[in-house]
Amino acid sequence: MSTTQFPGLLDEVNAATVSLRKSRDEVPPDVAALVDSLDMALHAEAPLNLAVDPYFASALYAGALRSMKALRHDNVSAQRRDLRVALEQVRHALRDIVGSHWVSDDVPIHEVLEHLVGMLRLPQSDVAHLLGISTRQLQRWLAGDGSTPSGKEEARIRMVAHLANQLRHAYTAQGVPAWFEHRLPGLKSTPLDLLEDPVHFPDLMAAARGARGAP
Repeated sequence: MSTTQFPGLLDEVNAATVSLRKSRDEVPPDVAALVDSLDMALHAEAPLNLAVDPYFASALYAGALRSMKALRHDNVSAQRRDLRVALEQVRHALRDIVGSHWVSDDVPIHEVLEHLVGMLRLPQSDVAHLLGISTRQLQRWLAGDGSTPSGKEEARIRMVAHLANQLRHAYTAQGVPAWFEHRLPGLKSTPLDLLEDPVHFPDLMAAARGARGAP
């Protein structure tokens, strides 16, 4: 499934949750039809081809499975009740996926950088510190004066962006940058130090996901 299709599917699920909430007795036919089509919409026959964060993908597929199972209830009241809960899980997962598109590898690095700076809401000197560069260098990149991050600099920006995108679900605006400065259980140094070598990125992502209770 192309990531460009997620916003459209999110709109459909949003509309379905509203329709389901307004219905008093049974599951509306259009909602049942949407749920019944989720396996095709999400290409359930090839789940590994879903090019999104594995945590979001697992939540999405789990919600879809629960939604389809809810339709099998013989009791209409139980069917509607369980479907409302399951569809909320689908909706939240899709919302997270759509909201995380900015860190995708196909997004130009200057867009990733601009979004990261806006999300962190930190002084430029503090952002530069996370990225391992000077404040002036950051300002040149943001100004778009022809200077563009590349190589290790681009890799560092994308790593910080991926980590911050996970952490924003678990920490306040002040807590996200603080996470990078603390020695975490299972890591041999602070995340900020470990960012010097991309080989540590999988461990850092695992730690960031752990902060939000993800596997």
